[in-house]
Amino acid sequence: MKVGLLVAPMHPFESYRALVAVAEEANIDSVWVPDHLLGCAHPALWRDMALASLSPDADAWYDPFACVAVIGSESNLPIGVCVTDAIRRRAPDIVRTTLTLHQLCRRGFHLGVGAGEAENLVPFGYDFSTPAADTEAFLIELRSLLDHGVMPSEVSGRIGLPRRREDLGPPKVWVAGHGPRMLRLTGQYGDGWVPAWPMSPASYGEKRRTIGEHAERAGRPMPECALHVGVIIGKSRDHVAELMERDPLGKLCALMCSADIWANYGMKHPSGDRCRGLVDLIYHDLDPEELRELAPRIPFELVEEFMFIGNASEIACRVGGYADNGLEHVILGNGTGTVGGLDEINASATQFPDIVCALHGL
Repeated sequence: MKVGLLVAPMHPFESYRALVAVAEEANIDSVWVPDHLLGCAHPALWRDMALASLSPDADAWYDPFACVAVIGSESNLPIGVCVTDAIRRRAPDIVRTTLTLHQLCRRGFHLGVGAGEAENLVPFGYDFSTPAADTEAFLIELRSLLDHGVMPSEVSGRIGLPRRREDLGPPKVWVAGHGPRMLRLTGQYGDGWVPAWPMSPASYGEKRRTIGEHAERAGRPMPECALHVGVIIGKSRDHVAELMERDPLGKLCALMCSADIWANYGMKHPSGDRCRGLVDLIYHDLDPEELRELAPRIPFELVEEFMFIGNASEIACRVGGYADNGLEHVILGNGTGTVGGLDEINASATQFPDIVCALHGL
């Protein structure tokens, strides 16, 4: 199995650069950069959270494409964006950026595309009413420009940049499909599939088969199947559970689970009964003091519905279920330090290469 690392492009930039260096030393296969306008914590709580010592503001995120331009020219790893949405920019602009970065990055550029998340759209006035339809229109234009250099309509728009490299071929397009329509679009237009929502290994396998059917009908090869998983590395799962009991604000990452998952634990999601989790969640619209009161009551097992937690063998064991259902490329979002801060990051540093090695063996 291939192993990628998702590196948040947060201020200060040197911290981001250092994490890419860690990836290279650990024999990682790829580096990915998320595209967020807002971060993954309420700004009123950030000062009391363990990772605040590393960045002054939870929302201090750099432009991912600019970061790729810098890091991609320094690193010998393939690097991509995981993922940008199809709403904030039209396909011709993204194609130009993609082809530029594919030339600038030593090992090429991978473009991840999804239907977007509310927190990066709604607070800034973007229309989030028809995300799947917007993504389909985007992918039709994107694929036409990348494959043929021209717009799919009768207009005269074209791209003159090289669409492939002799050493690497064309840039790959990864689609973050989850629902039926997005799974169809992944099969029709994607070179890779990169979901991020919580799902069981069996559900992953079912969605993978659906994508394969759509790819076959479209006359396209089966996309490479990836999965983004958030991980918190520690000397054991139980050790991290103890840290979360002492520092319950770290449990708020469970907000990225859907209201249905919360209901399975007898709890009500603070964003309401219809919240689908990550895609609908806007931390900044929630009451920070209510979140502070809620955090200690969140079961650790609910946190584990989104995060893979433990040491190398514990995390690899859990990922193994997805490997059995067709996972080919796991992308780790390393949330170590969410509890314990820099001390836990330093303590787990020697374990990260062990996790990569264990996952490579799946």
